[in-house]
Amino acid sequence: MAAAGLARFDADGRLIWANAVFRASLGGWAEDHLDSLLAAVPLHGGGPAAADRLRTGQPVALAIPSGGGHPTLIPAEGEDGELVLTLTDGSGALAGPPDETGFIGLEDLLGDRAGEAERAIMQAIAVPLVVTRLSDGLVMAVNQPAGLLFGVPLDEVVGCSFAKAYYTDPAERERLLAALRDGAGGVDGFETRLCRPDGSDLWAMVSARRFRFRGEDAVLSSVSDISARKRTEQALEAQWDQTRAVLNGLGQGVMAFDRGLRLVAWNGRAAELLGLEPEFLGYHTPYEAIARRVGQGLAFGPGSVCPAAVPGDPPGGAASAALGAPLPSRPAPDERSWECARSDGQVLECLIRPLPDGAFVVTYTDVTERRNAEREIFASRELFELAIRAAREGISQWDLRTGEVWLSPYWWGMLGYGDHEMVNTAARWTELILPEDRELSVHMARDLINGVVNECQFIQRFRHKRGTVVHMLTRAIRVLGPDGELFRLVGSHTDVSERVCAEERAHAAREEAERALRDLKEAQAHLIQSEKMAALGSLVAGVAHEINTPIGIALTGASLMAERTRVIRRDFEAGTLRRPDFADFLDTAGEAAHLMLLNIDRAAQLIQSFKQIAVDQASEERRVFDLRDYIDEVLRSLGVRIKRAAHAVEVDCPTDLLIDGYPGALSQVLTNLVMNSIIHGYAPGQHGTLRVTARAVGVDEVELVYADDGRGIPPDLHGKVFEPFFTTSRGAGGSGLGLNIVYNIATRRLKGRIALDSAPGRGAAFTLRFPRVAPAERAPA
Repeated sequence: MAAAGLARFDADGRLIWANAVFRASLGGWAEDHLDSLLAAVPLHGGGPAAADRLRTGQPVALAIPSGGGHPTLIPAEGEDGELVLTLTDGSGALAGPPDETGFIGLEDLLGDRAGEAERAIMQAIAVPLVVTRLSDGLVMAVNQPAGLLFGVPLDEVVGCSFAKAYYTDPAERERLLAALRDGAGGVDGFETRLCRPDGSDLWAMVSARRFRFRGEDAVLSSVSDISARKRTEQALEAQWDQTRAVLNGLGQGVMAFDRGLRLVAWNGRAAELLGLEPEFLGYHTPYEAIARRVGQGLAFGPGSVCPAAVPGDPPGGAASAALGAPLPSRPAPDERSWECARSDGQVLECLIRPLPDGAFVVTYTDVTERRNAEREIFASRELFELAIRAAREGISQWDLRTGEVWLSPYWWGMLGYGDHEMVNTAARWTELILPEDRELSVHMARDLINGVVNECQFIQRFRHKRGTVVHMLTRAIRVLGPDGELFRLVGSHTDVSERVCAEERAHAAREEAERALRDLKEAQAHLIQSEKMAALGSLVAGVAHEINTPIGIALTGASLMAERTRVIRRDFEAGTLRRPDFADFLDTAGEAAHLMLLNIDRAAQLIQSFKQIAVDQASEERRVFDLRDYIDEVLRSLGVRIKRAAHAVEVDCPTDLLIDGYPGALSQVLTNLVMNSIIHGYAPGQHGTLRVTARAVGVDEVELVYADDGRGIPPDLHGKVFEPFFTTSRGAGGSGLGLNIVYNIATRRLKGRIALDSAPGRGAAFTLRFPRVAPAERAPA
């Protein structure tokens, strides 16, 4: 009864149940695991892959002599991944005729006892079995498990019903028969929906074989109820729909496999990153098929899938190769992470994480941007370090959380210390900084920590290894962490010792220059005062010369009158006075008196003009004056010098042009301009005309133009004529202060502006514009 042997194993290969025929056929086998069974029983054609062949639905022949052939283990899939093995003897029991299937039927061996043997075999098998006629589907035999599965008595089924009545969709039987033809008389794992006579239905997995039964072509079907599994799968499918929505929202690619290496969860991102067609991935797609498709695709290039990583793999073996593969042909037994690159340069971070029940999850993360950013950061850091070296800057960091201080090698180099002499501690920093700068540095650091300032800049002084002082320009900033809290102070330091020394020298030179400038200004003030006094002296000399003539004439007339009066008195007292003599005396006296009065009046006018101008120049008081009259008085006081040079004078100024200002300042300006023309404007022996023109400009300003028709001033000297001590007649006694005094008085005292217009051979013209009413003087602070 070898053909009646039957056993069931769970998904891990552990024995669930085996009948006595199965055990007796294998010599009383008493093991409890499929692997031990296959190890204990000799196999036909080798056995290392026998378990895998059985799990994939392939029969395994045993090397035990039995009849005319070898006993065979025929696998079938039960519920929850169970494996059902049927052991046939070497005679080909339960098989079809030799001309169709290569097997010999029981009736050929047992004759009349074949029916009894078939029934015994059918009832001894714990798996529901149904035999139907191939031509019309008449039920020819049913065992007890099949009757219990469908809920019908066996005697009411056999010979009375047809297979189509038990299919929810009758067309399913035709599909089963087509699968039998395509499978050369055998089919396994055929899933379909069946119905019971009471109206309930079930999901069934059918394994069918075509064979000869009682002289007719028949189909032996092994039926497994997989309704519970289907309900579980449907529940999982519903759950998967929810999970898929979540997974598709992830930026990572995710695939989850059960312990049978079948795909149970995934998202579209995984298919995209692995270069797979979305329709290729389906529920329970084998891991091996996915790995093979990835290795054949273009996303990573052919041959990109490598053997599985295994514990203890030597360097360069499968484990090492797996680190470059997007999907090893078999997953590693422990958690692994690695990176791989797609053909387009995209970099993926791969992670395999085993789960406790033997399942595992594979995730793929696109880290291309992160890797590019890391490369850019590395390049930027390298560039920053090169820039720091090129910029000759020392860098410091103070970690406020740990209190650690770090000073760059260049910082130490500025103080003369080498790499082996660097001691990056706060105590060492305290030793090197000058005591008088230590408190300032601590105060600035405290302000940075407290947020009083965000950055600061100041100079610190440190002691060089040789004992000299190094001035460092320090720039410090606050650095905030990701939480927004201050955690570090960073500073840059530049050796500015040379600049500080240069600034100190420049400061000393500036003080020396300022001192010299003060001395120069004092000397200039003395010279200007001397120049004023000299001008005033010249004025006095000219006025004195002018007064001498009328005074001399008046003195001569007075002397004549005294002499004639003495003669008349003598003749009168002697009684010899004659009328003609007395009449002649009266004529002489009248003429002399007239002459003396005329000259004395002229002298008085000269003295009055001199007095007014001298007072104006000496006192510089403000008053209201008539511009035309004042110009005449100034020119009258300069009359001797002008007459001596034989120059003509022309004045064009309206009468009643009143000025409220400083006449002494205006007198000084006009005097210096006239004297400048007399001294510098003409060649020796050359005579010319001096012109003074004045007019009102609007209601607020007066324009006074002084011009001569002398030799003129070259254009390259126009910018220098108003500078102090500039003169073209240094050897002729020129001081170079005349026009400088004019410029200072015009701009400061008169609050106006002066301009020069001159060219060689065209004379010189000075245009002075000043307010008619001088602004009030600001009281000294």
